[in-house]
Order: sequence, then C-alpha cells, then structure tokens
Amino acid sequence: MIDLRPSKRPKVSEVSYWHTVFYKDMEYDRRGLGGGSVIVQNGEPYPDYYKVIFYPAHGKRISKLFYGESAYFDVVRYVNDLGFPEIHSAHI
Repeated sequence: MIDLRPSKRPKVSEVSYWHTVFYKDMEYDRRGLGGGSVIVQNGEPYPDYYKVIFYPAHGKRISKLFYGESAYFDVVRYVNDLGFPEIHSAHI
C-alpha cells in the first residue's frame, strides 16, 4: 500500500478503495432513544481521508468526510458524539 500525502485535498473520486476500520450496531443510544449503526472507513491511497456513515434507527443515512492531519481525532470525536463510545478502544 502506497501512502500519498498530496499538497492539496484530493477529490473523493480519487480514492480507489474504502477500508472499513470500525463498525458498530446499537439498539438504543445512551439517552435511551433509538440507536442505529455507524461505519468508519479509511481511504486508499490517502491515509488521511476518512468517511463516516451513520444509519439512524429512524431516518436517512448521514455521511460525512474528514481529511487532514486532525482527521483521525475529528472522526473519533464525531463518532463518540453520535453515541458510540467504543470508538475510543478501536484501532482505526
């Protein structure tokens, strides 16, 4: 695997493959409301590109992209805020 660190943000279409690095289902979130599932993916060949897909129990799919040096920490914070604290112990 070749890691590329371009000088500017690459286009999403330039990501050749998305590796799933974290997946979690939950029936209810910590507030007792309907849960959902979350998928965290890492882009190849750009290791600083992350995609978070959240499927709430009721509603539409929410997809969010993260890129840059702080992307990893932004992903962890975002997924934790969605109600999935297990992301802290995951090795993404």
